[in-house]
Amino acid sequence: MKVPIATYRFQLNSLFRFEDLDKIADYISALGISDVYASPIFVARRGSSHGYDIIDSTQVSLEMGGEEGFEKVINTIKSYELGWIQDIVPNHMAYDSENSMLMDVLENGEASEFFNYFDIDWDHPYESMKGRLLAPFLGEFYGICLDKADIRLNFGENGFFIQYYDWKFPIKINSYVKVLTFNFDSLESTVDHDDDYFIRFLEILNIIRGLDSITDFRERHRQIVFIKAVLWKIYSEDAVMKNFLDGTISLFNGKQGCRESFNNLDELISEQLFRLCFWKVGNEELNYRRFFTVNGLLCLRMEKPEVFERAHSFIFKLVREEKITGLRIDHVDGLYCPSEYLRKLRQETEKVYIVVEKILGLDEELPSYWPVQGTTGYDFLNHLNGVFVETKNERSFNKIYNSFTGLYLNYDDLVNDKKRLFMGKYMEGDIDNLALLMKNILNRNRYGKDITMYGLKKAIVEIMAQFPIYRTYVDKEILRDADRGYIEGAAAKARRKNQSLVYELNFIEKVLLLDFGENLSEEEQEQWIHIVRRFQQVSGPLMAKGLEDTTFYIYNRLISLNEVG
Repeated sequence: MKVPIATYRFQLNSLFRFEDLDKIADYISALGISDVYASPIFVARRGSSHGYDIIDSTQVSLEMGGEEGFEKVINTIKSYELGWIQDIVPNHMAYDSENSMLMDVLENGEASEFFNYFDIDWDHPYESMKGRLLAPFLGEFYGICLDKADIRLNFGENGFFIQYYDWKFPIKINSYVKVLTFNFDSLESTVDHDDDYFIRFLEILNIIRGLDSITDFRERHRQIVFIKAVLWKIYSEDAVMKNFLDGTISLFNGKQGCRESFNNLDELISEQLFRLCFWKVGNEELNYRRFFTVNGLLCLRMEKPEVFERAHSFIFKLVREEKITGLRIDHVDGLYCPSEYLRKLRQETEKVYIVVEKILGLDEELPSYWPVQGTTGYDFLNHLNGVFVETKNERSFNKIYNSFTGLYLNYDDLVNDKKRLFMGKYMEGDIDNLALLMKNILNRNRYGKDITMYGLKKAIVEIMAQFPIYRTYVDKEILRDADRGYIEGAAAKARRKNQSLVYELNFIEKVLLLDFGENLSEEEQEQWIHIVRRFQQVSGPLMAKGLEDTTFYIYNRLISLNEVG
């Protein structure tokens, strides 16, 4: 294992490519740097400046120089005996039209090879999201965007899609029949029935109707590629067919100023596997897990073996070829089960130096059983910053700050207040989903049946607000004393502040501690574990947004203490 002594982080993108790094490798070595620490190098959204909005983790970014450029810079780096620590992003991908796996899901639903890759609740209790992925990207309410003709049906080489400015959502392959036969009478009356293009058109309709009988992913994919190729050929080569398809699309797209003319488009959109909506809807109603509160970053089910293997196949190849000597794991707290993920990762990368991007509380310790070398160092920077802070002056600083601002704030109360504020404005959908999960098990428990959704949501908000750290790591057979202390402490504080919610808070505390009692079946115990894992996935983003991105911006007693890292 190569242990780094000093790292230098490089932000690679189209403006700083592999070739640019290659040119300064000698300078980096002369500085005494032992290891290059590289931002994600995989295929990201077009024009991405940071690389964390990945659309394909199995290839090197062409914008950065592609595989050839990467090979060259790696050889140069090795010639100076430097290591290469690679930043990887297991938690999420870009929710984007360029994400071919996601687009395949929206086109094929359960018949897609990637249907279970993304952290989406396809069976959400709300009817408007049942079987449909929320797409909160509209600049205005859906009905207004429709009336303004901002949402349109279009056709191209890759088939039919719904377009909203740069967004392109493929329509279900089954919906092609509705579009292609919408104005079929007009086509029949104008075309020769022996026409070769017309016959091909009818054949394509029959193939589409028979797709549901194909169970093999690869065969279905081949048929769809064939369907799109033939349709595009017909459209490109035959004027009659082009006029027919253009006319059909025009009929669907309606006429601005005539609301009824958009009925057919609205009906078509309503049967798709996505639900277009105003971007703010995602804060209050949500059926997919986001990275923090970013609608455009869709999380993965990394706990599934097939997802883990695909997402890491290229990384493991680079490790085996000794091109990568270290890994930096982005946002490990977002994973469903970080401990299991790291165990599997270590199995595949025995000799690689691994650090996790993880913010520890002042008195918090990294789980000792994690097979990693440590964190990326936020905790170290906290201690380093402390060298420049004379703590005996705290009381004097408080007086100066209070007299200048006119505010007499208790810092802990301020953090709790801002966490509540953030949950109310931006994470209502996440809290709602947690409450719905808990309500399902409450209804099957004699002591939980009378807890209402209103009381449950209030109690979740209160215990979340009191949480002193980013997340706990409670799991099937794991309950550290430290995690027990964090949960019990947060519940106790919440009870003191909310006497009317004592019963609800007591029940949530039992769930978070996996205090099953004697009467819970194995299935019910699994549900409790699932809820705990989901709770832990939400508490981290809340702390990050409520503390780092809200409290630290308004509590300015000594701003050098407000920097996370």
